[in-house]
Amino acid sequence: MRSTLFGAVAMQLNFTAKEKLKTIQIDNSFFDKREDTIFTWLGMAGALINCRGTIIFIDPLISYGADNETCETGNRLLVPLPVTADKVPKADVICYTHADSDHYAEKTAKILNSKLAPKFIAPGPVSEKLDKIGIEKNRLIRIKDYAIYTIGNVEIMITPALHDWQKVDPWKREDCCGYLIKTPDGTIWHPGDSRLIPELEEIKNVDILFFDVAAVDSHLGPEGSARLAKTSGAKAMIAYHYGTFDLPPGSYGGCDPDDSLPYVKDLKAVFLKPDPGEILKLPLNLK
Repeated sequence: MRSTLFGAVAMQLNFTAKEKLKTIQIDNSFFDKREDTIFTWLGMAGALINCRGTIIFIDPLISYGADNETCETGNRLLVPLPVTADKVPKADVICYTHADSDHYAEKTAKILNSKLAPKFIAPGPVSEKLDKIGIEKNRLIRIKDYAIYTIGNVEIMITPALHDWQKVDPWKREDCCGYLIKTPDGTIWHPGDSRLIPELEEIKNVDILFFDVAAVDSHLGPEGSARLAKTSGAKAMIAYHYGTFDLPPGSYGGCDPDDSLPYVKDLKAVFLKPDPGEILKLPLNLK
């Protein structure tokens, strides 16, 4: 894992800004019943959590396109996928933050649905897409800000988001969202794509913050993500939205995560850049 540690853990590990990610394949043992909580970054904005046997996906893009060089979105991949939807043995709930193609992908949703029949939690625009591909209504939950859903040992709270990037008919509140995943072993917050809105600074007691490094319009970007790390009390920050698709530098998925370092250097939280598929365990051992 490439990491930079600041604040209370006063040590810095050197890494190269342009260092390429290296995918670690996720095998079936990740999905086993266990006595703790593990999680991993799937690349782009995706996350996978196993809380004592309850399996949660957030924004999975885990199907290839016409070949193993492209994602189902059509984007050329810089690294292989750490797992593919057709190989996933278990899924209890699939959470989507919004309908952009780097967060919701139909092929993955269809495969996970037909194989595993999980519950789906999504904002309106994604919920409508899921309904059209035949997700049963008793497994489809349309989000409301601050709603709480309990699945197994996990409590999932919806956090608000505003990702109004469109020039015509921009998304509104509850068209996008984030997820605060509370487990017996710690709390993981994936805020999705959002501007820095005041409600987000009210979220507290976070252990792991997924840290949006995309310094583009309608995203938290490094400055906003660092602000949330501070206000939420996060102990660790997981960089996402980079290194997965072959995109122009400075684009939504082409920013350099090391550009975030000036914003996190005075925080107590640890800034981590795990490889896709690299397994982390709650609570993180930061010593």
